[in-house]
Parts: sequence; C-alpha cells; structure tokens
Amino acid sequence: MPTDPSPYIFSIVLFASLGASISTLEWIHGRRQLKDDGLFSWEVIGSRSLTVGPRLLSTSLYRLLSFRPFVGILILRLFALLLLPFALWFGHGSAVVLALVVCSSLAMHLRSPWGMDGSDQMFTQIFGALFLGQLGGSPLSYKASLWYIAGQSCLSYLTAGIAKAESHHWHGTNAVFAVFNTRTYGYEPVARFLLHRPDITRILTWGAVIMECSFSLALVAGFPGCLIFLAWGVAFHLMNAVVMGLNSFFWSFVATYPAIIYCAVMIERAHGNRGSASWVAGVILLFLLGFCARRLYGFARKRNGTVV
Repeated sequence: MPTDPSPYIFSIVLFASLGASISTLEWIHGRRQLKDDGLFSWEVIGSRSLTVGPRLLSTSLYRLLSFRPFVGILILRLFALLLLPFALWFGHGSAVVLALVVCSSLAMHLRSPWGMDGSDQMFTQIFGALFLGQLGGSPLSYKASLWYIAGQSCLSYLTAGIAKAESHHWHGTNAVFAVFNTRTYGYEPVARFLLHRPDITRILTWGAVIMECSFSLALVAGFPGCLIFLAWGVAFHLMNAVVMGLNSFFWSFVATYPAIIYCAVMIERAHGNRGSASWVAGVILLFLLGFCARRLYGFARKRNGTVV
C-alpha cells in the first residue's frame, strides 16, 4: 500500500463530498420548514441565549441565517461540495473550497441545533481536518489530518460501544429488535423476522457492542488485517442505511476508512516485523481511547440528564 497521503485524502473527499451533497439536497428539498412559519423558523431558533446578545450580533445572524440567506448558503455549499474533488485533483483552490464547506457546516449547526445527528458532526470533523491540512500545505499537515480523522472515527465507535455496554437497554436480548420495531427507525419485515428469533437478535446486539468497542484495533491490525474491521463497518452502516434510513451515517463514517487504512499501513511499516509490539501498543491505545470515550459519555449523560 502507498504511504503518500494524497490518494487517501482524495478518497476521503470523494466519499464525504458525495454524502454531504446528499444531505445538503435533503435540506434544500425540505426548505419549507426553514421559513418563519416552519418547524425550524429562525424567529424561534434565533431567540436562544447563544444568539441573543449585542444588537450587532443578533442583526448579523438574522441577515445570515434567516430563510432566504440560509437557503443561499445551502446552495453555495452544494456547489462547493461538487467542486471540491476537482479542486483537489487539479491542485488549485482546494483550501478555499474547503473553507466554504466548513463555514457552511458551522452555519448549519448554528441554524439547526436540533434535528442534526452524529453524521453531520462527523462531516464537520472531516472537512475541518482536511481544511487545516490543506491550509498547512506540507506533507506533515496532510498526514496530521489523516491521523486526526482516523482517531476521531475510532473514538466515535468506542464511545458508542461503551454507551451501549453501560446501558441496561442493551443488556437484554431484544435491543436490536426494539429499534427495528419502532416507527421512526424500524422496518417491518426485519422486525417480523427477529420477533421469534432471540438468538439472532442477541448476536446482532452484542456483535455491535463488541465490534464498536474493539474497532480501534484496526489501527494496529496492519494491512490487510484492518479490512476485517472496515468490512464490518461497511456492512453495519449499510444495514442501518437500508433498514433504519440512516444513509448519511454510511457516507460520513465510511469516508473515514481511507484514513484508518493509511494509519494502519504507517504503524505496520514503523514496527516492521515487531507485530507483538504493535498489538501491545494497540491495546494500550484502546484503553486510552476507552478512558476518553467513557469521560465523554459521562459528560453527555450529565449534560442531558438521560440514559442511553
């Protein structure tokens, strides 16, 4: 496998741009809800303490995030996402295009504090890291952006795994069935199939917990060993996209996989034949990430006052 970061970065851009373009088109299609009488009216959302401050701030945010200007931002974002792979391929203006994408991402988070999910946050992390890498313009900054994206992906899986492992809802045999049996994220044929098959439900439930908690080991599994974890991830997110309608998660998380492959290759080459040392380092890394994920999960529980 190549050690040049360029092909990995380009692969990330292709996946992330495609996924974010689909998400942006969904925003544009549902723009009716952004009007003053819609569900996401800025008249209501703009009344939060975060956006109510000095008159200059509130006036500027209104001119930027009210219905018509914000739809313009979404359209500009869509064009920037479609242009990004070409800008990166030809080596001109990629930092400027990425800056537009990152700024529009931050505007979307400010405009809609509710209704956005982990995939939107992951897109922001990806494009933000790539922007800083392109802004640096050096091989070191390109590599640093890949390491950050890989670390963010592994930390996200680990946090989700720990949250499931600590939740009493996931300690039974029907957690997956309960999700697939809801109106929001459910799919009736799958729910009917799992209804009288607790063994399969148990395997799916604990399989998700175990793989999410151990996903970080992909970094020390080398190549092609890391593909085992990534194949599970592709299958996991593809199933969630088809069954639960979480199509944006597929694009945002799979977009991080080239960075994981790059890091796995670099770690393998750094250690050479010292495979045992890599695995020891991987276990230590897993524990460190687990500690961070546990603290993040505890902070989220305290902040929201809820249990997963």
